[in-house]
Amino acid sequence: MSKAITIGYLAKISAGNVNASHTEGNVVVTKKVTLPDGSTIPYISGQALRRMLRDRLEDLGYQLSEPFAQVSGQEVTPPVRPWEYIDEDLFGYLDPSGGRRRTSPVRVSAAVGLFPFQGDRDLGTRSFERFGQAMTTGGNMFETEIYNNVFKGVILVELDRVGTWWSRYELIQPKSQEKEESKQEEDLRSLLSQMPQCVIQDASPPRKGLIVELQADDKRERLKALLEALNLLWGGGRTARMLVDLSPKFLAYARLKVKHPVFLEALAACYEDGKPHLELKPLTNALDKFACYLERTFFGLEPGVFGNEEEIQETLAPYGEVLTVHEAIARAKEDVDTLWRA
Repeated sequence: MSKAITIGYLAKISAGNVNASHTEGNVVVTKKVTLPDGSTIPYISGQALRRMLRDRLEDLGYQLSEPFAQVSGQEVTPPVRPWEYIDEDLFGYLDPSGGRRRTSPVRVSAAVGLFPFQGDRDLGTRSFERFGQAMTTGGNMFETEIYNNVFKGVILVELDRVGTWWSRYELIQPKSQEKEESKQEEDLRSLLSQMPQCVIQDASPPRKGLIVELQADDKRERLKALLEALNLLWGGGRTARMLVDLSPKFLAYARLKVKHPVFLEALAACYEDGKPHLELKPLTNALDKFACYLERTFFGLEPGVFGNEEEIQETLAPYGEVLTVHEAIARAKEDVDTLWRA
């Protein structure tokens, strides 16, 4: 049985500051990481990317759990109904009041820039002239660090955990003083027995409690929605004046017998003749290294983005089909349709 799906992708940003760090004076600073040689590269945090994926799922018509959370001061208690809310299933939750917690089965890396930050800044101002005052009154000026870069990112999906929840720790409150665990599980079984999309069974030793699963069709639907959210990815800060498209311009898809982020350190690029060139040796090395664990592999390549497009197609063809990105997303959905079938 397949254990995971992993997707490595590259996104191109012409000019933007998707995920800022602290403000220093009147400068909005981008998030950066320092390399061993002292240069810096920008990055977009995994938390920001998860937020964007959630937002795109909402755009696709899925109800998120957040409007139904209880907020008390700084404490947020989620509804804990992952069979109902796709974000609780795919991205996990933490209930601080009773210890219910779910680690996200969708693991997301930070999106890391492949080229050094050059120190570019965008100058913004608000003129008081627009508010009926003289031009000599001046205005508020500020700067925003910006970049033109190609970002690499990886998503790893644990297939055995999508649409599957363990009652202990994930669905009931093991530290609750109100009801014993057995009574909570009895109430949970009673609740879910009225929901045909859920299958309930006793957990196998050494685990105790109940295992709750969605029907296979619902699991597949949620995974395909996640793929479409990646296909539509955009967001971050300052989108009113620095709108960016974070959808993949290249992607590598793999279904695996094990759980491993195969492409995490396998995507690199150089810049030649006005275009990024995908470096293929790290990628083919990763594909060769993990070949015995790969069950299905294919690639998506956006035409006209990379300067070595023909080389990419020729080099990767022995490892799997090289399609356009939208064709690759469609092929990934077809592959998801083969999961959880007898």
